[in-house]
Amino acid sequence: MNLELIARHGVFSAREALRAGIDGRALALLCRRSTCTRLTHGWYAVGVPASERDRHRLRAIALSRAYEGAAVVSHSSALVVLGLPLHRVGLDVVHLTRVRPADAEPPKPWSGQSRRRSGLLLHREQEGVPWSGVEPDGSHGETVPLAPVAHAVVGSGLVGDPTGALVAADAALARGLLTTESLSGALADFEGHRGVGPVRAALRCADARHESPGESLTAFVLRGLGHEVEPQFTVVTEGKTYRADFRIAGTRVLVEFDGRVKYASGAGAVLFDEKRREDALRRSGWVVVRLTWSELARPGLVQGRVLEALRLAAVAA
Repeated sequence: MNLELIARHGVFSAREALRAGIDGRALALLCRRSTCTRLTHGWYAVGVPASERDRHRLRAIALSRAYEGAAVVSHSSALVVLGLPLHRVGLDVVHLTRVRPADAEPPKPWSGQSRRRSGLLLHREQEGVPWSGVEPDGSHGETVPLAPVAHAVVGSGLVGDPTGALVAADAALARGLLTTESLSGALADFEGHRGVGPVRAALRCADARHESPGESLTAFVLRGLGHEVEPQFTVVTEGKTYRADFRIAGTRVLVEFDGRVKYASGAGAVLFDEKRREDALRRSGWVVVRLTWSELARPGLVQGRVLEALRLAAVAA
């Protein structure tokens, strides 16, 4: 039997399989043949998940369906479903948040208790939050119940690292999935929740102009060190236009995050073009600071390099 006929969003339950004539023994055989994959108790995916992130996405959808409208995918799990970038996010636990039927009495703020079981954290409901949905590719109009994007972003910082919320926020802003106003509203809804202070501080750096997780973290580190930065700064020199990841505001110091992606092919032309670009910038009096992932984890080193660049720029002026 074609399992796609009984699956929704790529997942199906053992009960749905049984109704189609596939019992537990047959399911076990299909799993051994990699025709399907067991995600959690009583729930299966069609085929084999392509990655751990994909497995988490499918488990989140399955568990939300298991709660039959009483819970939505939230926190970092919602980011996975939305395809937003992840930073310092664990994929071993699925996050859902309780919701109540529209005709039920409204709960008190942060009422009830969060419940944890193997591979799942079910968060207590929040008063006044308008839960939404997302329609995955190939879902034929069916939606996955989802927390609002802004609340998912803030929540991801609460259950993970605050900079993870920043990385997701920048990408969501660039994709038009949230606004700075909705982000502020979500922070207000989480007011008083343990750990919201560092998340709020990280999200002050949120900017749609940050084009990668590395740039988001570069901005966070530089601003934390006291430097005001201008993302995607344009320089016109020698008849060409170049764009730098950041300029230290009011100076001739440019900062580039070097994630090495552009060099992955090892093509000589890529390396040559990058050298020619940087040489042109330096001839025009710009001082360029390049930062890598490992250097961002050492703020003292970053500060030393930026201060030295500022000194050189002042001497050359």
